[in-house]
Amino acid sequence: ERLGRIEEVVGSSPICSMFRFNTSGPCPRGVLIFMTPLTAILIASGITAAASLLGGLVPMLVGLGHRRMQVLLSVVAGAMAGIATLDLLPHAVEAMASSAASVVETGGHHHHHHDHADIWPLQLALLWVIGGFLAMYLLERFVCFHHHESGEAACSHAGHGHAVSLSGAFTGLSVHAILAGMGLGAVVLLESSQGVAWPGMALLVAIVLHKPFDGLAIVSLMGRDHRSVSTLLMGNLIYALITPAGIFIAWWWAGGQANPIWAGPAVAVTAGILLCIALCDLLPELQSHDHDRLLLTVALLAGLLLAGAASFMH
Repeated sequence: ERLGRIEEVVGSSPICSMFRFNTSGPCPRGVLIFMTPLTAILIASGITAAASLLGGLVPMLVGLGHRRMQVLLSVVAGAMAGIATLDLLPHAVEAMASSAASVVETGGHHHHHHDHADIWPLQLALLWVIGGFLAMYLLERFVCFHHHESGEAACSHAGHGHAVSLSGAFTGLSVHAILAGMGLGAVVLLESSQGVAWPGMALLVAIVLHKPFDGLAIVSLMGRDHRSVSTLLMGNLIYALITPAGIFIAWWWAGGQANPIWAGPAVAVTAGILLCIALCDLLPELQSHDHDRLLLTVALLAGLLLAGAASFMH
């Protein structure tokens, strides 16, 4: 009886306007609630902005220390690699297979070479993954902007240290942030169209885990240049709003609805970007440290388990 009253309150509350249900008609009782794309977009925007703001406040309040930073980066690397392969890639392949099937039905063609047709969506998705991987690799290669320490910023090329400029870091991280936001927006729309209850949750976990380090980098570099506290706060706020801007750009460009023709490639490119950050940026940095090998390995595995949980639970 208590459950019945609780279900009735939920079914008649204004919350119904923010969620959709797995059956048609008005808000029913005792039915699994599915998040609408707009609700997921709003929640993702708020959480990513808060995560970036939090990371920017860390160097202003406390220092994480080198060891804790490396452990956290290990978790982030595992989570990014896991979410790219366990969550984003399967959804991209599903979208491309759906797009290919609709093209075949529209054209009235029925091919009997099913072996090639079965693997073609996977091959196409992997090509887009490689494209995203190369795009992020070239960006990181020629614009040194990633900075994962709260002290003096440095970037090594061929064994020579080069100080990271604030303008270069802000530009590179901003491009990175807006691409992440657009990718998250595309994932939310695509997974919502595929019937996922909490669309975009796995990618949101990856972005939230990594976003504080970017905010930390921006504020640390501004502090190195002896900027005022008000300037630090304003810079942190501006950067925190870039990823939400990317999310709404994807939402606006798509008209609030996912089209598998573009959503599949967009999600696959996002997977490639995550893999590049994990494999080319985070893991080499961690591999260069001789200390705490077991601890960092366990943290990496924990990140992979977190990615698996986020992918399969939503």
